Amino acid sequence: MTSELSRRHFLGAALGSGAATAIAPALQPWLWAAAQADAASSGRGYFFDPREQATCAAICARIVPSGADPSTDPGATEAHAVVFIDRFLAAFELPPTVADNPAIYIHGRFSGRNAYPNDRTGTPASTAPPDDFLTLSRRGSTTHFLPLSRLQKLSWRFQLYGPQALEGAKVSPRWKAQLGTLNPAPRPLRPLYRAGLAAFDAYAEGVFHAHFADLNDTQRDVLLAAAGNVILAGLPLPLPSPPAAPDAAKALFPTLTVHTFQACYGLPEYRGLAAEPGLWRELGWDGDTVPLGSSIYDESLYGPGEGPNRGFGDPAVYQPRGAYRELRPVSTLDETGASRELTDADVAPIVEALRSGRVLGRGEARR
Repeated sequence: MTSELSRRHFLGAALGSGAATAIAPALQPWLWAAAQADAASSGRGYFFDPREQATCAAICARIVPSGADPSTDPGATEAHAVVFIDRFLAAFELPPTVADNPAIYIHGRFSGRNAYPNDRTGTPASTAPPDDFLTLSRRGSTTHFLPLSRLQKLSWRFQLYGPQALEGAKVSPRWKAQLGTLNPAPRPLRPLYRAGLAAFDAYAEGVFHAHFADLNDTQRDVLLAAAGNVILAGLPLPLPSPPAAPDAAKALFPTLTVHTFQACYGLPEYRGLAAEPGLWRELGWDGDTVPLGSSIYDESLYGPGEGPNRGFGDPAVYQPRGAYRELRPVSTLDETGASRELTDADVAPIVEALRSGRVLGRGEARR
């Protein structure tokens, strides 16, 4: 990706922040070894054949590219984004050793990444709950998913396979008609990926005489820009503009972009990983925080009738004390990570922007 708009700049402008998650260092090597063995156990995916898998992985790697040192600045390759996409497309066909139910809604409540709170202080205790999301073994990992109802199965099969998934199903005409509003892609997802990845390969062969996965980064970016990448399309490129991208490639690219970001910044268990490879750290986000949470109750923070307790309670009966404070910063206003209350100076630019766009009238600023 060109220096004018790096992935870090794009994400920094688009996403919020929190605190980084830490995994016990002693566990990291074994967890990664198990995850890598699981991902590399076959030359193909559960839906993709080897060529499709290589093409999809190469596209993902340009949507969220790795930094100069992937160990500290990982991207879609290190996040195994292609594994996420492949398992989603094969959600109803995965072996029980990989997923114990269709790979749609992950099981909860706890990932084991966060400790229980100390009941007295609200700070982290020394014990953590067992992992409800993933079971690791020396043979690989099994992700735990929730069972689906009959209608959930039909609606997700419709999105993946298309109308033929409903053949023979006893459902009301009204329910069946509503399914047409569920599919975010212009066609069922599995055919969309089949046709789109083949189109990207044919496009690469036609322009650069090589398989898409064998192109260098600049050549890949040129083709992705032509296929409708909103991040790259307006940037100056070092190569002449190629011929128009195939319709199937253009149709796939928006969906593939969304799935890549979901893969990279969603829960790692969807990709069969117990440890998040480091992309959350770049966002300053600590991921799932249950059971510890982000806020704790501090009885000494305010006395009766003070701060947020002012005006509440009957002095003759009961007056609340204390309040919640952030154990982890859940929002910040500047790059220092310091959390503070909003002031009029912070809000003024937002109000002025709303006024200039005629969303707010002049008399509505103080409401």
